[in-house]
Amino acid sequence: MMNYSVHLGVGILGTVFALIMYSTSITTFKRVIKKRTTESFSGFPYAIALLNCLIYTLYGSPLISNEWDNVVVMVVNGIGVLLEFCFVCIYLTFAPTKSKRNMSMMVVGLLLVFGTIALSCFCAVHDHKHRKTLVGTAGMVATIILYASPLSVIGLVIHTKSVEFMPSFYFSLAAFLGCGLWLVYGAISRDILIMAPNFVGMPLGLGQMALHCIYRHKRSPRVEAAKVDAGEELKSVEEIIKEDIKPYTEDIEKA
Repeated sequence: MMNYSVHLGVGILGTVFALIMYSTSITTFKRVIKKRTTESFSGFPYAIALLNCLIYTLYGSPLISNEWDNVVVMVVNGIGVLLEFCFVCIYLTFAPTKSKRNMSMMVVGLLLVFGTIALSCFCAVHDHKHRKTLVGTAGMVATIILYASPLSVIGLVIHTKSVEFMPSFYFSLAAFLGCGLWLVYGAISRDILIMAPNFVGMPLGLGQMALHCIYRHKRSPRVEAAKVDAGEELKSVEEIIKEDIKPYTEDIEKA
């Protein structure tokens, strides 16, 4: 009984940090909606997060796990599915044509992957143990990719010396702490399929926080140069307009 209470308590704490991690993306998408563009933000982390939540919603359900042993896993990932679906829709609405096409193909492909996993699970596998192994292994892979996905822009971060287009520091912190809690959750229930991805996720989250600490207060010379160029270009346009309307203003003054 004590073991079950601790297990449930750790799961609830893990759920809280998972929701914090999901909610940190709201700030990013407020910016996207306000500017009506996705800028240089990658849509990949949100697409893989959607797949990850779909897999673990299935994994936590009684269809895969033993009765309601992993109900907290099902609940938090069910909420994650709704949030990530909204993020993906917003991204597709404001992304440039090429990014929109790539993102659409990616999402369709990942949904086909989930459909294949679910279909294989119920049509080809007929016992809980092997179903759990199949879905858990797929979830493990998706989770590792999810935690590593913000590092896909590491080249851009180092090149520009800016973390502007990485997920926020609080996302990485929530991911790191959440991984620790889900690692404990998996250890209590002796579920290696929950422990393994979170064991890998912790150093990945730590790496993201390290990048924030290194580059958070630095400005990219390239970005600043672009701003200067844009200012000079705007100044040139203003001068051209003034030259064009100069004859008309002189006629008005003479009149």
